[in-house]
Amino acid sequence: MGKRSSRGDLAGTGSEAGYYQPRNYWGSKVAPYGGQWAAMLIAWPAGALTHLMLADSPHLPWITPVLALAGTVLAGVAYKAAGTRSGITRVHATITVAILTGWLVTCAITAPWRQPLVGIWLFGGATLALSWNIRRALRGGEESGGAGALFEKVKLAGVQAKAIDVAPNKVTAPLALPPGEVSVEEVQGAVDKIASALRLPKGSVRVVGDPDDTSQATMTIVPVDVLRHPQPWRGPSAPGGSIAEPIVPGVYEDNELQRMFFPGDKATQRQAATWIVQGMKGSGKTGGAKNCWTEMLTRRDNNLIVLDPSKGEQSVAFLGDSTSVVIGHKQCQQVMSRVPDVITDRATSLGRWGFDEWTPEVFERHGMPYLVIWVEESTRVLEDAATMTRIAQECRSAGISVVFSLQKASFRQMSTDVRSQIDGVWCFGVKDIDDAAFTLSEQVIDAGARPDKWQNRRVGCNYVEGPGIDEDRLPIPGRTFTATDEERAQVIDAHAGIRPELWAPTAKILGLPAKPTSQQGGTVVPITAHTSSVTAALADDWDNGFLSDEDDRTLLALPDDPEPDLEDLDPDAELPDDDPDMVLPGGSRRGRRPGSGCAPRWTSSPATAAPRSPSATCPTPRPCSAAPASGCPASSRAWPATGCWRRPGPTARPSSTARAPVTQRDM
Repeated sequence: MGKRSSRGDLAGTGSEAGYYQPRNYWGSKVAPYGGQWAAMLIAWPAGALTHLMLADSPHLPWITPVLALAGTVLAGVAYKAAGTRSGITRVHATITVAILTGWLVTCAITAPWRQPLVGIWLFGGATLALSWNIRRALRGGEESGGAGALFEKVKLAGVQAKAIDVAPNKVTAPLALPPGEVSVEEVQGAVDKIASALRLPKGSVRVVGDPDDTSQATMTIVPVDVLRHPQPWRGPSAPGGSIAEPIVPGVYEDNELQRMFFPGDKATQRQAATWIVQGMKGSGKTGGAKNCWTEMLTRRDNNLIVLDPSKGEQSVAFLGDSTSVVIGHKQCQQVMSRVPDVITDRATSLGRWGFDEWTPEVFERHGMPYLVIWVEESTRVLEDAATMTRIAQECRSAGISVVFSLQKASFRQMSTDVRSQIDGVWCFGVKDIDDAAFTLSEQVIDAGARPDKWQNRRVGCNYVEGPGIDEDRLPIPGRTFTATDEERAQVIDAHAGIRPELWAPTAKILGLPAKPTSQQGGTVVPITAHTSSVTAALADDWDNGFLSDEDDRTLLALPDDPEPDLEDLDPDAELPDDDPDMVLPGGSRRGRRPGSGCAPRWTSSPATAAPRSPSATCPTPRPCSAAPASGCPASSRAWPATGCWRRPGPTARPSSTARAPVTQRDM
């Protein structure tokens, strides 16, 4: 038996939560049409009472104009109050008020039980009531008690609900928006008010615009949140199938399966996807990741590499030796620093085989599986923004999908350059809606996606936005399946025979074994040295602030005695005093710079001129006596016996009229 709630009926289903199923009663269908007829019936006794009170009054000539004026005022009020409604509704309401007040004025003068007032009341009133009934019937009960009154209440008058589809726990209503008056964004902005008017929880109302017509939209109402209960795992979705088929990690609130795509598909123009998994601690990211890993390890044509720089084997132990797992901060950084080489190698192979992207045919003909690199707690490897940006930009064409999992994708945690290259988003509960805005698109949030309402209280609740997913599915929440590690491990072991080994060229570049083996009950795989691009690897290692043992072995040894002349020097001895006559390497002597009180050492020719004796007293500069035409500018100053010297400057050079051009030695 279903349960009855104050907001509707719950039809009996196999679910513990049940489904909301509205029930229609004939009384509820007829009642909205009775108000106009009730007003017609009341109009006659109201007119009769008015006549009995005013017909014999000596003040009748004054009262009737007052009644007429009151009727005019009421008609004006009705016209003004209906300003937010459609034009025909506004005129219809104004005429109705004018007719009713006109009836009272007429009855004040003439008895309503006499002809022609009896006929006017009977046929005119019926006509007026039927006019309102016809409008209601044609518009699907839009007025009070229907969708029209709902939209009017939230200040969206003019929005019309067309054919309403009622399904278990879901009501779908196509909306027609008045062109030029109400936009889809305005309706989306009022979804919380609509939910409040319907006395439903926040997030239960969603509105998605029509991409081909901005005056059309679809409103979806989900009265009962069935995601509050964990969803049991249904097993692998495509055991033995291709990775090109969707990965199914959970279920939507309407019981449809959630789907995530990794390789591209030219037939549907779907691009290969790089994913980001975001959610606050305890929101269920790891459980969702385990579901995806289990799905991937039951497919026949893909490799999976899991990196966890922070949690050790806490999250990956159940994988056993089914796939390559790398743990540890430096080890994960080292593997990611080699991924660009993997991209180049795989892309080169695909190009030689005549493919511009990976397809299942590549594996069938050439044995190259699709590669998924899943990085848990990825902020610790995202520190190398340049390498991560390159990977995100180039990996898809090489048959690689990279998944970055982190708690908050702010610019402090993930470079905006990397974030701009992300194709798919898997967003779990977040602390604030602004956190979700780092990854979910504005359109999805405007359509009603609210992962902040769960935070980490609903483990596994999420939104999925990515290539291959229908747009009307993007704002629908879902929840990941719940399973134990033992259940997942059993399924993975049962499909051990169909999983390909890590492709040999990729394994060699990454330094990972093609077929990992458990070590001491764990899943850590050894990383061997890769020498195809040692220089690039060392550069990455220096940027990342570490060198591994194997990289140390690639460094060249220093000579035994790099500077034998320094063997007899005492490192604790005092430095000698400043000696201007000290001979420098190359045979030159130290000198003094112009402007410091000492003459520089100039030579007229490197081959013949000798430096001037530094013991000579520095003379006082005097104006140059040579004419400008002789090579010495008038603005220059001369040093005795050295020719002309230009004013001090960064590029000052001496000149002379009697000697060859001079040059200054390096000091």
